[in-house]
Amino acid sequence: MASNPLRFIHSPLGGNPKKDNETMRNLILILLGLIITLDLSSQTNRRIVQFSGIVSEKYPIKMTLTIQNDKVLGFYYYEKYKSKILLSGQIQDTKITLNESPDYESEFKIGFIGDFKDKMFAGIWTDKTKAKTLNFKVIADTDKLMEITSQISRIEGTYENVVSSEKYISSIDLKYILDDLFCFEISNGTESGCVGYLKGLIKLTNLTNGIYSGDSCEEIKISVSSNELALTEKSCDLHGMRCPFEGKYKKK
Repeated sequence: MASNPLRFIHSPLGGNPKKDNETMRNLILILLGLIITLDLSSQTNRRIVQFSGIVSEKYPIKMTLTIQNDKVLGFYYYEKYKSKILLSGQIQDTKITLNESPDYESEFKIGFIGDFKDKMFAGIWTDKTKAKTLNFKVIADTDKLMEITSQISRIEGTYENVVSSEKYISSIDLKYILDDLFCFEISNGTESGCVGYLKGLIKLTNLTNGIYSGDSCEEIKISVSSNELALTEKSCDLHGMRCPFEGKYKKK
């Protein structure tokens, strides 16, 4: 009878194969738990950096960036006007590229491109549509990890219109930035070619209700409750007549 080639291998865990197997299973479970915990931590903890600085050596600005893996989301404003402008982009090593109020096209048109080193984010602000370029430099006032609460996690995510079908689809994506401020992204379309798109900043009071207004869209009202979202609109020209943003949405 052929001998088992494994019977002479000394177990590093001990001399009892049954107990060794149980120990190994426990170690594997511990490692799996650690991996899951680290993965969840990367999802629920984000780096948030708040900057103060200047554009073109004469325009003071404030900037807030929330960084999750290689994705960057945030806003900035000129201190003279206080009007928040959405920023969305990515970070690779020390280089950050930020689209300013990006539209549905992925091509970079307006925004910041620079390096983030030693608490300083510096480079150029550019508007390619006008061939305009200005230098900028901002210094980090605060740089810390932000834990995403369960309440925020329940609100964040993608909501799909309850009447979506093969011929019509509409969805809203909510992404948390800071305090009660969110980035929202609405996109829809029909089989016949009617399309709409809007991306912007919205303040959800008590993490429930918010109002957005901007160019070509007088008013967007959003109400979030129990994995559902209701949207009403007024004089919004960012979609076709047959594919409005208004409606009820359910979280996917």
